[in-house]
Amino acid sequence: MSRFEPTAEVNVRGLEHSVALLPWSVLRGARGPSDGSAGAGTNVPSALAVLRHAPLYLKFPEEIEEAFAVLESHPMRAGELFPVAVTVVPFLFAAVSRGRAQGWPIVDRIADLIARYTQLAPTLEPKLRDRLEQIVIDHGGEILGWLDTMPRAACAIALALPAFRHDFLDAVDHADEVAPEVLLALVELGATPGSTIRRALDLLDAAASSELERMCAAALLARYVDRTPELRTRINAALPPTAAGALRGFVRELWTPHITRPVVAPRVYDAEVLFGGENLVLVRAGERTVTLPWIGANLSRGDRLKVGLSSHGEPKLALVTTADGGVRVFDF
Repeated sequence: MSRFEPTAEVNVRGLEHSVALLPWSVLRGARGPSDGSAGAGTNVPSALAVLRHAPLYLKFPEEIEEAFAVLESHPMRAGELFPVAVTVVPFLFAAVSRGRAQGWPIVDRIADLIARYTQLAPTLEPKLRDRLEQIVIDHGGEILGWLDTMPRAACAIALALPAFRHDFLDAVDHADEVAPEVLLALVELGATPGSTIRRALDLLDAAASSELERMCAAALLARYVDRTPELRTRINAALPPTAAGALRGFVRELWTPHITRPVVAPRVYDAEVLFGGENLVLVRAGERTVTLPWIGANLSRGDRLKVGLSSHGEPKLALVTTADGGVRVFDF
């Protein structure tokens, strides 16, 4: 049973109605006062009002974007969080609660904003840091409710806030199904609660899984599962060299996934040299044209050799038969 309980609605409602009454001029952000006196990009109460009344502004997407621009650049900048963020967070939670109930299309962006503030909380002075983290913990029950619809933000908060992790992992342990983002977060959290391994295996094998879903599953399995050669090959196939960047984009850069690709023996192809230069060799290996980063190869067009490629076409080795019938091995 989680120790987190949702914040009382009456308290949230009271905070919402006090937005215009708060002393925004003394609440400091990246550009100074937060009441708009330092420019439109500092008008935090106006930005919060747009999010609070999002259904009225959805027909005017530029207004929505301007509101997010204020809340993304004034309470935080260059990896630093500013004091005004502590006051903003309760209003963001209220907007998420209303947005989930009414099906707002921007609710996940608001949740992501809460996650980003939480990640940067340690840059605040201790009293403000503790206050912001306590606000987030007080909304822990709500955040756990995001796992089905907004797992990215919930995972990012669990990664950033150690006090929240036990309940996060407990919720995952009891979940009937977990999102791919959760599998990716578990790589960082060092745990595989409940049926997460089975879920990862299912995603890896399912024909309906997207490439990104398979990457998330493979990242978890590569980290935690005792792998047979066959499973290593499948995991490797699901984790191309671009996986780390693709997965960072998948979670909107809320965290940086650490991907470990399993070592898999390369497949060896008969190859013909198409071009031999001082620093590289271009060969035809099967149906692929492959560039070998090979200094001093001393090979010419038409020469034959064997080339070992990964499942993603990366050159791993070359085997060249010498004049006396020996074989020289070159690793890349």
